Amino acid sequence: MWRLYLTNFWFMCLGLIALPYLLIRFRHGDNTSLFMYLYAVVAERISGIRIEVTGRENILPASAVYVLNHQSSLDALPLGKLRIPRLAIIGKKEIAYIPILGWDFYLAGNVLLNRADGRKAKGQLDAGVEAIQKRRMSIAIFPEGTRNKDGILPFKKGGFLMAIDAGVPIVPVVIQSFRHVYDKATKTLRSGVVHVKVLPAHPTRGLQHKDAASFTQKIEKQMQVEFQRLSIR
Repeated sequence: MWRLYLTNFWFMCLGLIALPYLLIRFRHGDNTSLFMYLYAVVAERISGIRIEVTGRENILPASAVYVLNHQSSLDALPLGKLRIPRLAIIGKKEIAYIPILGWDFYLAGNVLLNRADGRKAKGQLDAGVEAIQKRRMSIAIFPEGTRNKDGILPFKKGGFLMAIDAGVPIVPVVIQSFRHVYDKATKTLRSGVVHVKVLPAHPTRGLQHKDAASFTQKIEKQMQVEFQRLSIR
């Protein structure tokens, strides 16, 4: 249990360390990738969890939407170790009001959405599209919409619509289950390796909104197959 507490404590400490830097480099494109990487490198040592990434050659130098399966707060480790260039994460606008960590999230240049108002769904997509097209950012999304440790839940298509509107590829990233290194019931971390596979990019050129549902299902099925493959290691 102490490993999890220390890992979370390191995250809070890094938030304090990052704040003056982020004030100077206000919403710079490399902020999130840099500090997520710094978090992950130290957190690996504290937690005993080592992240092994394969398919790193599929990480693109240009903008893309990266799709990851979501399990727990520990997903920050593989996301940090990916070192995606000019990375932004999608979050609720309320995050920006949380002292220190929320301020960091905004100052780093991440994308804030008003998810409470369903009437503004198109505007929410536009915020991500604007970050991609005007700021040349890549976006990381967890399309399941909630945490899931036993597989992959059905994907929501919002992030895929965003990629279609922005005209950028989707890059699937599959994170192995943390079950062998994390007992959620007892909050206990155990030393071990978690494998992460970056799959080849899927272009969106020529796709329209009417194609989003089938495109989303295609990526979901591919990631389900890869998740099962990683689970038998």
